Amino acid sequence: MTYWLEILPPIVEGFKISLFVYAVTMVFALPIGMGFGLLADIVKPSRKFIAIFTWIIRGTPLLLQLYITMYAIPLIIPMRMNRLFAGSITFIINYAAYFTEIFRSGLAIIPLGQWQAGEVLGLKKREIIWHIILPQMFRNTLLPLINEAITLVKDTSLLAAIAIGEMLRNAKELVTKDFKIDALVIAGLFYLMFSLVVVQISKRLERKLLRQR
Repeated sequence: MTYWLEILPPIVEGFKISLFVYAVTMVFALPIGMGFGLLADIVKPSRKFIAIFTWIIRGTPLLLQLYITMYAIPLIIPMRMNRLFAGSITFIINYAAYFTEIFRSGLAIIPLGQWQAGEVLGLKKREIIWHIILPQMFRNTLLPLINEAITLVKDTSLLAAIAIGEMLRNAKELVTKDFKIDALVIAGLFYLMFSLVVVQISKRLERKLLRQR
């Protein structure tokens, strides 16, 4: 137990970074994905460009994208890349692509009659989107969004690939230094608790949305 208390601070520091990237990704990737999803559904000329964007991002590993952002872009455009910024931007772009496709699928199953009903009621296009389309879209996409939110918890460990001191990287360094696996056990417990919190929040949101049906 004494050893666990000794190694806990660097793991907690790493967890703070993982939590930061998780929060930043969700805050920015969700609205971007929702915006692209709506744009592809409403503005036909944009569909091809958005489809190409999601195909490239979803068709290449997140790890490769991290390497490109951190190491390749500074070679093309001479600049000093901050590691945490590079990691955050890459995660936002990656998850925005996945959220875009999720929202597009959620919009695709909303009957055209919903739009027509809004027009009959005299609602403006933005009012139809806000009051009729978006609530249904979120209900249709809730489960895949929850799955992506849980996946993101585990994906934050990839930040170690560009030498960011996130939780798993710090735990690995402790194992290498002390020849004990305790740090990995603690990191695993942190990931499990993190995932549990995400699941519980998601379940509450799901119940709330279902009550509004």
